[in-house]
Amino acid sequence: MKVYTALFLIFVSFVLLAYSGLFSHELLGGTQLNGNGCVCHTTEIDTSVMVWIEGPDTLIAGETALFKMFLAKGPAEAGGYNVAGRYGIMSLVDSFSVWDYRSPNELTQAFPLLFPTPLDTIYWAFAYTAPDSVLTDTLYSCGLSIVYDSIPDARDRWNFGLKFPIAVIQSPVPVELISFSAQIEKNIVSLKWITSSELNNYGYDIERSESKVSHRNIWSSVGFVKGSGTTTQSNIYFFKDDISNIKDQAEIIRYRLKQTDNDGSVKYSNEVMVEIEQLTDFSLSQNYPNPFNPITKISYSIPANYYKGYGTKENFLITLKVYDVLGKEIITLVNEERPVGDYEVIFDADNLPSGIYFYQIKIYSDNSKAADFTQTKKMALMR
Repeated sequence: MKVYTALFLIFVSFVLLAYSGLFSHELLGGTQLNGNGCVCHTTEIDTSVMVWIEGPDTLIAGETALFKMFLAKGPAEAGGYNVAGRYGIMSLVDSFSVWDYRSPNELTQAFPLLFPTPLDTIYWAFAYTAPDSVLTDTLYSCGLSIVYDSIPDARDRWNFGLKFPIAVIQSPVPVELISFSAQIEKNIVSLKWITSSELNNYGYDIERSESKVSHRNIWSSVGFVKGSGTTTQSNIYFFKDDISNIKDQAEIIRYRLKQTDNDGSVKYSNEVMVEIEQLTDFSLSQNYPNPFNPITKISYSIPANYYKGYGTKENFLITLKVYDVLGKEIITLVNEERPVGDYEVIFDADNLPSGIYFYQIKIYSDNSKAADFTQTKKMALMR
């Protein structure tokens, strides 16, 4: 009996020491890179145990990044893990993990990590430094979900995680801008730029300069677009700038990109330019849609350059009326003074029969004079 008791105590002491982490190197060699899994518990893989790694998939040679290895399901009372890198250097970030001088590229748990509940997911954080001799490295993982009774047995379940590839950039590449272009449509300028690769790219400030003098450049920021960090893949960026408040004061608008790295360094792109077409006359647009049922939109414009002919005048008297085919006035849509600008009016013909109607605009610079501009257009109401 004394012999059995002594043997039992020795076994329990061995198990407790194994779980304590004091001899952590005994737990190494668990990944597909360095071993065969957690075979001291059971030789069978359990695919219901979920194991995976999260972190950046592209690093510069010598760059260190933070990763996490996650574990879920199984008995989920406590968990252990192994992660290994084929070429890069693994590093500890907290006291939950250990490594041994015989396997500098593999980490394991310092002690079992408890699951809050069997439905939770636990993780271990670790650091990885990319090597300077390969273009692709791989991280390997293995997770152990155990019944927390300090006795390794077949009730404990484990599984390998998916291999995690990392692209290693050996020669740092700057942000390579392939193209930068601008297009204008009405009051919106659409900017587009394409990169072939990026290095530590924090993002882009979009800067604008506008004036009537082509050589004058006073820049101001009008927006920001987040960059893609470090990548060897091509990226396309877009930005839209509403110029409705400035287009009448500018003939030329220039744009440039202020690209900022994560370390704060800055460089500028080439400039792109759009020209603003100034109206040379008052205008009345065809209603849209036409034919319509029962609502349509009527647009008209008062150009900025007409200020010149009227000194300090700030507003023009506008009348916009709708008539039937007999010339009878149906409704007055506008009868007020308005400044330079583009306008839209909604005409609702819900109470009118189908047929042809006319709308007429008159613009006056002086109430005592005849209209400076008169135009009439036809529209069709079809029910």
